[in-house]
Amino acid sequence: MEWRTRWHITIRWDRAENSPAGVSVVERVVDTPADLGRLVNAARADPHVVAFPYRPVRELVGDEPQRCRAGHRYAGGSATRPVRDWWPCGCGGHLAIRCRCGDVRVEPAIGDGCDTPRRA
Repeated sequence: MEWRTRWHITIRWDRAENSPAGVSVVERVVDTPADLGRLVNAARADPHVVAFPYRPVRELVGDEPQRCRAGHRYAGGSATRPVRDWWPCGCGGHLAIRCRCGDVRVEPAIGDGCDTPRRA
């Protein structure tokens, strides 16, 4: 698992009739700064666009581990289900999964730039 940044942009037109989509508000999510730049440039060039605020959003992507390092599956009933926790961090945070055997998986791994305490 790893963090990625995407951008959410909301484009508002003065009237729905002036929008290519036929609505006064369109929300889009883009994956690259270049895609965001194209949307911003198009919004600036349209005289009917009244606002186009955008914001970066960090998302944790990738497959969660299915087993602990000892081989125990994370699926199952309450007796075998691991404890899941969230560790806040300046990097965005870490998913911590504690198996019934005591093994703790932290995703994404704690790196040099992380400020979360090493609890595992």
